[in-house]
Amino acid sequence: MKASRTFESLFKQTRGLHADAFVCFYRSDTVCEVGLVSSKKVGNAVSRNFARRRMRELFRAHQSILPDGRYVLVAKKPITKMPFDLLSEQFGRTVKNLQKLR
Repeated sequence: MKASRTFESLFKQTRGLHADAFVCFYRSDTVCEVGLVSSKKVGNAVSRNFARRRMRELFRAHQSILPDGRYVLVAKKPITKMPFDLLSEQFGRTVKNLQKLR
């Protein structure tokens, strides 16, 4: 997902599910797409790229259990310091909460 209006519409039309390391916005759709956001609050360019790589890997690892739709994952500062297995656990809980919201 690359168009800024797609991101904006997701932010306006949905509620974010907060975890310690990220915020997940979701809208049901026929395709499965993801957009990754990491602001300067996360850190310098190296930290922001690291955060996006981690979120991309989380999405890829859990893609089989994700419902179809558009996702925007917004990084928070702790994402660069947390162990990946803890991040994966948090993402799994977030996905379960998404399924309850539908």
